[in-house]
Amino acid sequence: MFNIHGKVVMITGATGGIGFAIARYFAGLGAKLALTGRSENLKMIARRIKKPEFAPLLLRADLSNEGDIEKIVRKTESEWGRIDVLINCAGVNVRKKIDEYTSEEWDRILNVNLKAVFILTNEVAAVMKKRSYGKIINVSSIQGVICWAPGGKFSLAPYCASKAALISLTKSFALALAAYNITVNAICPAVVDGKWAKNLKDDPVLYQDIISRTPLKRLAKNGDLLGPALFLATEASSYVTGHALLVDGGWTIQ
Repeated sequence: MFNIHGKVVMITGATGGIGFAIARYFAGLGAKLALTGRSENLKMIARRIKKPEFAPLLLRADLSNEGDIEKIVRKTESEWGRIDVLINCAGVNVRKKIDEYTSEEWDRILNVNLKAVFILTNEVAAVMKKRSYGKIINVSSIQGVICWAPGGKFSLAPYCASKAALISLTKSFALALAAYNITVNAICPAVVDGKWAKNLKDDPVLYQDIISRTPLKRLAKNGDLLGPALFLATEASSYVTGHALLVDGGWTIQ
């Protein structure tokens, strides 16, 4: 039920912490990977995936460019013949007070976190429909369920809006694609320990605020997302669709 061996898995944002962690884990389980990113880090990421059974397909792409999205889907289908799983990990965030965001920052966050997912999912779904099978996983956030603005230091308004909309988009795609045996779900992590969390950890007030809200009393780790990702990418979740799985250490309980 948890078998990912030989499955063709496209992962966006593979040069980021969550995307890379899932890619390395799935490679170790024998998945065929199509990894997207914008930088030379793709080659470094591929080297860090130790002795995969199938060499990863590296797809440099700007997901704000619709032409790039079409190209990576065509390339993956041409190389592997199908796409079994799509994991939308790519995302951006800016922390500012709500009245300090520029319209350009708003557009960038919404374009990468939401619009690109919409376009890419439609492109990949067209490939999946040919075989009446597919698993689509969107990496959202608990900030799509709650809004965290610690002590008024900053707002996450555009990010929260994009991630809340992504959960709604997940449900919409789940309804639209159910007839084709394609499931669509979201994973919603809390703050994940990594480079994006460094300035939060370095601020004792912010860090304590996070810990005080989290019953498990720690930040999430990239490894905490691996089990949920494998569950939603395999037949173990064959009767689960339109769900937003909270991986938050209990933050949203209270």
